Amino acid sequence: MPNPLSISLPALRSFDMAARVGSFKEAARELGVTPTAISHQVRTLEEQLGVALFVRKTRTVVLTEEGKRLAASTLKGFQEIHEGLDALGSSSSRLTIATTPAFAALWLVPRVADFEARHRGFTVHVETSTEPVNLERDRRIDVAIRYGTGEHPGLATIPLLEESFGAFANPELLQADTALENTTLIETRWRSPILSPIGWDDWLEAQQLDPGQFPSRRCFDQEQHSIQAALAGQGVVLASNLLVKDMVDRGWLVEYRPEARLQGLRYTALARSDHSRTGKVRQFLAWLEREAGG
Repeated sequence: MPNPLSISLPALRSFDMAARVGSFKEAARELGVTPTAISHQVRTLEEQLGVALFVRKTRTVVLTEEGKRLAASTLKGFQEIHEGLDALGSSSSRLTIATTPAFAALWLVPRVADFEARHRGFTVHVETSTEPVNLERDRRIDVAIRYGTGEHPGLATIPLLEESFGAFANPELLQADTALENTTLIETRWRSPILSPIGWDDWLEAQQLDPGQFPSRRCFDQEQHSIQAALAGQGVVLASNLLVKDMVDRGWLVEYRPEARLQGLRYTALARSDHSRTGKVRQFLAWLEREAGG
């Protein structure tokens, strides 16, 4: 048996990930390297140990008995390392939250000052992207707030908010009593390929109206841009009731035909299961759940 100190740590990390996902290709994707690199690292480890760790098949790899024993140890070992790093990170005053640009700008950011006032030892840093963050890979992120449906295995999840889509406009535009057919209809072109788009055609068809009779349209890539156009009186926007709530409460926007809503999806808060129990994350999730319920 070789000296344990001579065993390559990258090789152990590659083996551990391949053992978890059962594929060199998937392990490479998770670690941000090539499948060839994973294969080379595992082969190096097998040569150092003098045993076969995997049975190679066409698209998958299967652990040998020796591989199963080593996988149990690496799983525990890397988990303890992650927990130790998280424990160090939990003493930091910075909370990093990842979410979509629109949810950050129109719902989260206006509220985070309340969290910081209640928990004066912490500051909240918000990162935005339309692409979901991988919490296992990017461990800088404390909490991710995602939109959509689906399962999130291995993560602590808190359902936050269900949304619906309605038609909203500047009050002056609606007071002018302009027919909807003569108004510009504003909507957002969703970037995510995994989400079914919700647009004016859906709203009009639900009201048994012909979309072809409403030719004046404007489309934006970001929801906050669509909503800003409506605030400026440029037309009627189809928007999430959650994202326009503050503007409706202030009287800046008014809903056109409130009974004519389309069902949307939901926002969910996610954190790594072990990390969700650390003080700063636990307190932020509890605050977030209260805000969503209020």
